[in-house]
Amino acid sequence: MINVIKREFEILKNNSFIFFILFFAPIIFCCIIVGTFFTGSLNNLPISVLDEDNSAISRQIQRAVNSVPSAEIKYTVSNLTEGQRLLTEGKAYALIVIPKNFSRDLQRMSVPKIVLYYNNQTILIGGVISKDVLTVLYTTAAKIDAVTRIKKGLPPKIVLNKVNLIRVDEHIKSNPYMNYSYFLTFAAIAHVFQIFAVFISIWTFGNEFKKGTTKEWMSVANDNIFNAVLGKLLFYSSVITILMLAVYFGYILFYGAPFEGNVLFFAFSSFIFVMAYQLMGMMFVSILSNYRLAMSCGAFYTSLAFTFAGMTFPVMAMPLIGKIYSSFLPIRPFVNVVIDQTLKGIPPIYDIGYLLWISALGLMGFLSIYLLKKHVYREDLWYQI
Repeated sequence: MINVIKREFEILKNNSFIFFILFFAPIIFCCIIVGTFFTGSLNNLPISVLDEDNSAISRQIQRAVNSVPSAEIKYTVSNLTEGQRLLTEGKAYALIVIPKNFSRDLQRMSVPKIVLYYNNQTILIGGVISKDVLTVLYTTAAKIDAVTRIKKGLPPKIVLNKVNLIRVDEHIKSNPYMNYSYFLTFAAIAHVFQIFAVFISIWTFGNEFKKGTTKEWMSVANDNIFNAVLGKLLFYSSVITILMLAVYFGYILFYGAPFEGNVLFFAFSSFIFVMAYQLMGMMFVSILSNYRLAMSCGAFYTSLAFTFAGMTFPVMAMPLIGKIYSSFLPIRPFVNVVIDQTLKGIPPIYDIGYLLWISALGLMGFLSIYLLKKHVYREDLWYQI
C-alpha cells in the first residue's frame, strides 16, 4: 500500500494539470462561492406600493417598510394592473396594496386590510420579503391602533397588553443566524469538494484502464486489490480532506463565521464524506471499466447534488425520484453535520446517524472492489477512448 501511495505521488508530480485540479481548482471555486454569498443577507430588494388611501398613516406605513433592510419601495404604482406587471416582469419582488379609506377605518377601530402580493416561485426571496414586510406591517398597524385607542380614553396599560397577548420566543431551525452567507457557503463548499472527490477518483482508477497500466499498478501492490485500492484512496482522500478543512476553517477565521461544534468530529466526518465520494467514483469505474463513461456518470451523479441535498428545497416536498436520488448522495447527510457543528453546536452523538448514512453509501461503493478485481487483468478493457 505504501508503494502504491509513492507511485501516486510520482504520477501526480509529473502531471501538472491534475496537480492544478487537485490543489488549486477547488480553492478557486470556493473563493468564488464566498464572494457570491459575501453579503450574508438580502438587502434593498425592490418592491412596489399602491397607496389608494394617500393619508399620513399610509405614508407612515411606507416609511416603516422602507426601514426594513431587506426591502426598498422603489415603485409607486397608480393601479393594480401596473403593480402586477412589475411583479411578473421581475422588476419588483412584491406589491403592497393600501386600500382606500384605510386610515378612516383604522380610526374607527374596524379591521382594515393591507394586501401583500409576492412571487413565491423565488422561494428564498419570497420568504424573506413576506416575513419582513408582514412583520413591519403588523407592528406598525398595531402601534397606530394602540395610539388611536389611547386617544379615545382607554387605559394605556390595557391597550399595550392587548397589542401583543402572546410573545413568541423564536428559534430558527435550519439557519439560526439568519445569515445566508454562513448557511449556503458551508453547504456549497461541500458541494465543490464532492465534485472534485468523485472526478479525482474516476481519473486515478479510470486512467489505469485508459493507459493500459492496470497490471503495473497491481504489481506495485503485490497483486493485492485491497492494497492497490486503499493506496490510491488514502492518498487522494487525505489530500482532499486537508484542503476542504483548510477552506472551512479559513472561511471561519477570516470571514468570522461561527463554529459551535466539535472540531475532531467535524474533521473525521469530512474525511468519511470525501472517502465515500471517492468510493462512489471507484464504483463507476468498476462497473463500466471505461474512463469516458465513468466521467459522464460522475458528472450526472454530482452536478445536481446541491439542489437535492435539501438545503434550498425540502426533501419531503420532492417527487419520489428526487427523494430516491437524494438518499444516495453523501452530501445530503453531510450538510446536516456541517450545519449542526458550525451553526448549532449540536453534540456529535446526535449526528452519528448522519455519519452512518455516509458510511453506508461509501460501503456500497467499496463493494464494487470485487468487480474491479475481475477487470484489472482484462486487456480488452485497456486503451478505450
